[in-house]
Amino acid sequence: MKFNNNKNRTFLLAMMFATMMNATTFASNFTDINNIQDKEYIQKFVDKGYIKGYEDNAFRPNNTITRAEIAQILSSFNINLKFEDVNFKDGNGWFSNAIKKATENGFLSGYKDGTFKPNNKITRFEMIKITSMLVRNNDYNKVQLPYVDTNNIPSWVLNDVNNLYASKVIDFYDNNLINGNAYITRAEAVTMLSKALEVNNWDMNKVTQNVKTNKTNPLPTPTALPKGIIGYLTVQGTNIKDFPVKDARDNEEMLTVMKSSVGHFTQTPIFNGNVGLSAHNRDYKIDFRELKNVKLGDIVTYRTNFGTRTYKITTKTEIEETDFSYLENTNDNRITMITCIENKPTKRLLVQATQI
Repeated sequence: MKFNNNKNRTFLLAMMFATMMNATTFASNFTDINNIQDKEYIQKFVDKGYIKGYEDNAFRPNNTITRAEIAQILSSFNINLKFEDVNFKDGNGWFSNAIKKATENGFLSGYKDGTFKPNNKITRFEMIKITSMLVRNNDYNKVQLPYVDTNNIPSWVLNDVNNLYASKVIDFYDNNLINGNAYITRAEAVTMLSKALEVNNWDMNKVTQNVKTNKTNPLPTPTALPKGIIGYLTVQGTNIKDFPVKDARDNEEMLTVMKSSVGHFTQTPIFNGNVGLSAHNRDYKIDFRELKNVKLGDIVTYRTNFGTRTYKITTKTEIEETDFSYLENTNDNRITMITCIENKPTKRLLVQATQI
């Protein structure tokens, strides 16, 4: 079929989606989800009446999904809050009521130019942001994200990723990459929402309370730090108070970095996992000379653009200058601080603190 203009294309897409929403196909009859790993979540979501398939008994799990289609799903939830009332320039169409309700409930918002952009596709990060409204896990800032591209997660969605991971709504992805800027599929979007509702035992009263909490007391958005600084370190009982931390790609750069800041071993994580830091033990304004005075149980605070974490010192020991085993990644979140020891050129002082 050849389209003559954009109006015809928009009309046809609207008719296709309307047909999808009005179909009576249930997941048990779908011809194209048998190989979907989490097909039971799709089935439960369909059985609850939150989404339906197409007339040809297909769910089309690998199709992308638009903002209007997500709004249609969210508006089917029995949630009747009203945080805001917005009229969008492009809000007229089969999706009008859906985007109005989804916006009032705080799930979605428009753009600064007064548009909603209903036909824009949803990315994985955007879907995580939306789904995070349904759950609230108080341990969101204690998890260690497993993704190799964790450091590329933007600040506006980082704590939402933590929240869903702590709640077991999201887990591993292909090649261990969260790849959040990729467009999300229908199967993944539905699975994510379904798992979030399962966390709440499919109780919309619980979901509504979580939405209220997340809207009125949102998860904090980490703030950007000055260029070149990845964090600030504070160690209880020392002069180490908001010492800037900068990245060092190799030993040569580490020596340069440590002239003006605490150096970060680039082979270690920036925030999640075992963060490796080093500094001189004397002669500089920013150094670890007082690290030798810390005691087990003292508190360490590390503030980054990914958030702030608090740790308790659990290890204080001497190591060989060639011993880098303490910098290996761990299953928990910790900080490993290393500095020289005066009059012991082959030894290093190691202080390690684990998150509390």
